[in-house]
Amino acid sequence: MSSLEAYVMRIKPAIDDFVKQPSKTTLAKVEQEVKGFDFGQSRIFQVQIVVPLVIKLDELVGESQELRTSLLNCLRYVISQLCLTDEKGLRSILVVALQQLRDSKGATMRPNLSEEIKLAAVLCMTEALRRSASDVLEIFYTKETTMVIGQILLTLLEIITDEKYRKLVIASLDCLMVLFYVHDEAEATDVVLRNQVANTIFIFLPKVVTVLFKVSKADDKMGESIKSMAIKALGRITCIMFEETTNEFCTARYDVNAFQSLFSSAAVEKSNDINIFGSKRHSLEQNEERLKQLQANLRSAQWIAATSQHMSPIFVETTILRAHDSIKVRQAYAEICCLLLRNCAHNLKHNFIHLLESVLALSTDEDESIAQLCQATLSHLQQQPSCSGIFDENAELLLDAHLHKWPRILRRCDDSEQFAELLFFKGLLRNLSPERLQLLLLVPKNLELFVMCLLSALDQRMSRDLLNEEYSLREIVAGNTRDLAAQLDKLPWRQFKYLSSKRCIDVLYDIAELLGAEPSINHLIFDFCHELIEQHSPAMNECILLLTLMVTPQQKIARGSRLVLAEQFMEHLLADEHWQLALQPDAAWRLKVDKPTSWFKDHTPGLYSSALEVRTQDCDSDDESEAINSRVSISDAQFNVLHTCLVLDALGHCAEFIGDTFDRHIFRSLHRVLLKLASSNTIVHQAAKFAFVSMQLALKYAQPSHFIECSTDYITFHLNTLLKRSPESSAAVDILAVVLQYSTRGNVPHLDSIFQTICDECTKLHQTDNVHSYLRVFNAFLTLVASWQNNTAQEIGDIQMQVDEEQDILSSWLNVLNKPLLDVPVDLESAPIEEIDVNMPETENEDTSTMTEDPSKPVLPRHIEMTKEILGQVIKFLTNTEQAQQILALDCLATGVPLLADYENELLPLVHLVWLPLVEKFRQKDSLVLSRCFSLLHVLGLHAKDFILKRSLSDVIPQLKQFLKAASLHSSTEKSLAPTQEYKLQLKLLQHLAPFIRSLQIDGKHLHDLLTIAALYLSQGQPKEMQDLAVQLFLNLFTYNGPFVYVTLLQRAHLKDYKTNVNEVLRIIGLSLAAPVDVDLD
Repeated sequence: MSSLEAYVMRIKPAIDDFVKQPSKTTLAKVEQEVKGFDFGQSRIFQVQIVVPLVIKLDELVGESQELRTSLLNCLRYVISQLCLTDEKGLRSILVVALQQLRDSKGATMRPNLSEEIKLAAVLCMTEALRRSASDVLEIFYTKETTMVIGQILLTLLEIITDEKYRKLVIASLDCLMVLFYVHDEAEATDVVLRNQVANTIFIFLPKVVTVLFKVSKADDKMGESIKSMAIKALGRITCIMFEETTNEFCTARYDVNAFQSLFSSAAVEKSNDINIFGSKRHSLEQNEERLKQLQANLRSAQWIAATSQHMSPIFVETTILRAHDSIKVRQAYAEICCLLLRNCAHNLKHNFIHLLESVLALSTDEDESIAQLCQATLSHLQQQPSCSGIFDENAELLLDAHLHKWPRILRRCDDSEQFAELLFFKGLLRNLSPERLQLLLLVPKNLELFVMCLLSALDQRMSRDLLNEEYSLREIVAGNTRDLAAQLDKLPWRQFKYLSSKRCIDVLYDIAELLGAEPSINHLIFDFCHELIEQHSPAMNECILLLTLMVTPQQKIARGSRLVLAEQFMEHLLADEHWQLALQPDAAWRLKVDKPTSWFKDHTPGLYSSALEVRTQDCDSDDESEAINSRVSISDAQFNVLHTCLVLDALGHCAEFIGDTFDRHIFRSLHRVLLKLASSNTIVHQAAKFAFVSMQLALKYAQPSHFIECSTDYITFHLNTLLKRSPESSAAVDILAVVLQYSTRGNVPHLDSIFQTICDECTKLHQTDNVHSYLRVFNAFLTLVASWQNNTAQEIGDIQMQVDEEQDILSSWLNVLNKPLLDVPVDLESAPIEEIDVNMPETENEDTSTMTEDPSKPVLPRHIEMTKEILGQVIKFLTNTEQAQQILALDCLATGVPLLADYENELLPLVHLVWLPLVEKFRQKDSLVLSRCFSLLHVLGLHAKDFILKRSLSDVIPQLKQFLKAASLHSSTEKSLAPTQEYKLQLKLLQHLAPFIRSLQIDGKHLHDLLTIAALYLSQGQPKEMQDLAVQLFLNLFTYNGPFVYVTLLQRAHLKDYKTNVNEVLRIIGLSLAAPVDVDLD
């Protein structure tokens, strides 16, 4: 069917039916026929289709919204197939579509409109403008249509501001860009049309940019699509208004003097008030006069200058968008900044620097496309004659302005502001030539301002966590060294005071890395920071961190110059002043809970004696023992801890950066790191572990023990030096404790003489202050000997298993060979079995004779002699009053006694010496000490057995029974949120009581008493964890003495609180209580 036939026979009747009787049915018929019509071949019928629909839409104003919505969608489809060539037709479509939303008489939005009809009307206007030819648009954008355009603009802005339907807001933003001829399909090279559009609509610019600015800065709940679209519209509309298209502007673009004025204009910029275009309200006559004046003069140079200055707050406030989390939003913002820099630099002279700063910052964006776009724009600016050296000539102005406002931004702690500013610094440093930056920093004032701003960003936060301590012996570092290094790279001591987000910290690290890449710059900053460190500046910790970031980056760029600085840095770090700081506050600054104090009152005599009262506290002699200035306060100790951690941090990073040539510094650094590894301060220990592992990796040692073994000579030298210089110092002892912890059996002979020196020093009476350090060394040695012994036993066991397997195989073959054959006669006398039977008893006889040769005095192995000597020294410290020393002494004994298990002649006298001090400790109320005492008692029961049975029953068991009985009352009544030490001790006793009873073979009355007390914990009033352990205790002892267990349970079976757990125990062991039987007496 031809187009003529289709129009005459199908489309025109359908349209006529709809015009006569408008309804959804007739409109659906029109839509069906129109969608199958070829508009390209029949342009003559376009008017006959569009005009009736537009006229009918105008007549239906106020009718059903659903019908009008469908008609608008049908009309939009028809328009999308056409190319509008008549300006009147375009105007008619726009006016009719606008009337569906806006009352022409009242100039207000019609009430109670659905979102669907609003969306349909906006889409229809968008399509009409989009499908209009350029010559139609040139005729449309005139003074006569200003009122229509203004009404459309106001409607769109009202929808963007008030509506919540996102699809409608996006459509309105799209229509707004189409109305300003800045949409994606617009012809950017049609300068005439763009200029005509700008001259027609420029009077509405204040309202438009204000709304778009508010949307672009709105909350993220609005969605990144709307925000990015609003940013795009704001930039493009601003560009078309301030575009430099005339010959005058093109000439100025290549004028060096004119370009320099862009920077000078920023210095004289007046106000930055956020009240954009906030002029005073005028009367109606004044507004009309002003409108006529603007329409007459169009976009004059005066208007452009004034508007550019008024828009400064918009460009200042939107700079925060360069730090937005969404890549889509940053991409839109980068595009508008680059667009305005390329096309509107001179017209937006008051805002040029703001745009340039944003492009500089975004040139280092993490998204590659954004960074490339901004870098291309900066390269384009540099290639223009007027813009060559743009950064070098104006760097001082830019840098000075931002350095002065950086402290305020930093202390406001707004993450987006901080990130935006740091991005600018990074972009400027990357694009600024090193020579120009060097000239700037050669001025002392500029260098001080620049470095102090960096140090303020690196400012570290002090906290009480820096003083956390751990007194127990830490475990040896085990596992893959690379994995351990990755865990330690978290660097928990780096806690920034003002920066909270990782992205800000990463950019700050990048800035420091950029500064360290240029030899002319890094030497200036290095010398300045080193001078601050030598002067003991309050910012010396931040100086060390800055130098660490500069000198030891992850990417080894400019390694030559950095290597020189790293060697100098190492010399400074290894100075004694950094390693001899007090890491604990003095006792005078701590709360004395163990010393009694008394308060008394003094009344001031005179008129006000009854009103004034002075309350004082008695003085302690410790408070007057030293001057106030010599004390280490809590804040001083925190500073020292942080300083020590940062020094160790720098040492570890320098080792990683220098690599295998770091061995020249091992002699001076390793013993210092080992001393800090022994520190009880938790954070210092972690930093020392990081430094130690970094040194190990730098020197390519597979394990820490290999590192220690290869450096034994260095360590031995320093240990001897420390002991000779100051025998009472605990430094050598602490180092030895760590060396023992990381050592293997091959290292101990090298340390034998030093260990003997420490044992001798420990016996001296004046060494009371270093008892804790000696005990740590003894504990470390005993722990390592125990582990070595276990490893050796396991190796011997493996070898024995292999020998047994070989013996089994040999016996099998011998049996086969010895088996008589049935077919072949065997001469038994010639069988080889006799030789084997004769030889094997000879071997046994030889072994027996060897074993029977007992020397008069057996020679003990060296490690057993050392263990015996240590335990003899440790026994003396059991009577100490300090809790930490008591705990360490008991731990040493519990670890050392099993080492003497095979040497009964040495073990039993030692147990005899230990017993009385141990019994005294059981009478104490300290749960921590009691817990260690029971552990030692359990060990003694395993290895001494009958030797301590009577003593235990008379001296210790009553104490344990008394404690368990009293503690059961507390645990059943007190419900604590956190487990107390008494609670933990109860758990430990219940868990290990059964093995202890088995080891000592306790029986009779004592066993019955212990079981009776343990049954108290079967009550449901006890904590669930204790009930479970009590159940396990009775199950364990059932195989040891079943009748006693059954009788004890039977005594509690009838009690309500005990019934559940008693039945559970009986069920598991296969017993049950008989059901009660009613006896019939009749």
